[in-house]
Amino acid sequence: MTSVVFSVFLLLQTASPTAVRVVTGRLSVDQAAQIPSSFTLPLTPVGAAPASVLPPSAVLRGAAGPSLTIRPHIDGTFRVQLPPGEYNVGAPGRLPPGYTLQSIVYGGVDLMRNPLKISLGDSGELLIRLALNGPSPAVSISGRVTGAAPGQVQRISLREPTGGELSAALETSVGPDGAFTFPKVLPGNYIVYFRLRAVTQVMVGNTDVTGVTVAVPQDILVSGHVIIEGAQTTIPPVTIEGNGKAATSNRTGTFVLSLANGENSVSVRNISEGYRLKSITYGDTDLQKEPLKLDGPAIWDINVRIAPKD
Repeated sequence: MTSVVFSVFLLLQTASPTAVRVVTGRLSVDQAAQIPSSFTLPLTPVGAAPASVLPPSAVLRGAAGPSLTIRPHIDGTFRVQLPPGEYNVGAPGRLPPGYTLQSIVYGGVDLMRNPLKISLGDSGELLIRLALNGPSPAVSISGRVTGAAPGQVQRISLREPTGGELSAALETSVGPDGAFTFPKVLPGNYIVYFRLRAVTQVMVGNTDVTGVTVAVPQDILVSGHVIIEGAQTTIPPVTIEGNGKAATSNRTGTFVLSLANGENSVSVRNISEGYRLKSITYGDTDLQKEPLKLDGPAIWDINVRIAPKD
């Protein structure tokens, strides 16, 4: 069975970053239905205009007021950050079809009838219970990983494309032939990905999604050497980067950089104090002026030349 890993992330900026309370919570759904990967919870301060609750970054586009985004873990727990105060809680938004709010309680207080009161010293837990009216709207997503040797890719993930540094995710296994299936996915927009290197966007509605292709990039390994001008007993390590991928030279000055077909921008950083980059070349290509162009296996080495500062 597909394993499900849920994570939570909410970035809430305030005028005083230290004057916030981390509120822990728990989400449950009746009938053991699928837990939504995320939904929004509108909050309005008591006695304040709706637009003044939170900064623009926390406002849900198209909504009348600002909203917090709830992203639960696999066990239904989550965390949000709120400044102290009293808030009226609105009806949840972006719930899957058929899902409704059954109850929402904080510290024993029914928030469907009373405001949410937050203070720095309290320790209440936010308990949210959803109900599913009718059959589950979850459908399946199936497809294939291409460009990988049998067994090279064993797990693949699916999550929302946005939502902060951490986002709710599903994970499933990949067969020897590259086939995979996510059996229960709620409607929404997602990405299917392998270690965030191969990414495919998927829109899920009310029918099963088939034929999804996730193509694994074919990396090319390029060897290289760091050359230090002048008499040196050891070669200090440097970091070589190419299109976001990095390699660090060893004590003999050699390294291997993983690059892709096409143009690769290559640079050098973390040069030891007292030294400067003199040149970086691939064959007769000056990589400080031109990208490293690959069309198949590398035929040259990358040569990084370091010289003492004058």
